[in-house]
Amino acid sequence: MIIKKPFRRVLGVVLCCMAGAFISGCSHQEDYQRAPVHMVPATMDSTLIYYLPCDDGLHVRRCEMKTAARDNTPVEALREMVRADKRQDNPLLPDGLSVNYVVVEHGIAYADFSAELALLNESSSVQELFVHMTVDTLTEFPDIQTVVIQVEGQVPHIPGNIDWSTPFSRDTQEITAAN
Repeated sequence: MIIKKPFRRVLGVVLCCMAGAFISGCSHQEDYQRAPVHMVPATMDSTLIYYLPCDDGLHVRRCEMKTAARDNTPVEALREMVRADKRQDNPLLPDGLSVNYVVVEHGIAYADFSAELALLNESSSVQELFVHMTVDTLTEFPDIQTVVIQVEGQVPHIPGNIDWSTPFSRDTQEITAAN
């Protein structure tokens, strides 16, 4: 059977139109329901948790702030802890203290601070409050169980009674419910 050229063209056009209709679907616009638009997780609101000293000078209290999820990281939590302490009437932390980085490996957070940490008050209660603030802030993250505190990548040399060479664990007895 021989098909003439004009008929082949018409047949080709018809087949192309049918294929296009098949590929694009045959649904009616009123039946089309758009899927809800979800926010990208990094832009969703999140609660950043950090700890500050209580007025009694013996315990720490939980503080919260809303932030974008992408900013809810261990290093940002520590940075907010330092910033919030500076806003206190009687800041505990030395002037100029900053957080260099936080690295988490196998449940251990290595929190590295600037050299100003060496100026932390020698009082054991001040040093213990700093340890609790830092450890409690970081252990809010589920992948962190213990914390190693460093200064410029090294074990801190801070006069006092704290053994800075060992990892610290969370102590919930030092957290007060009062805000």
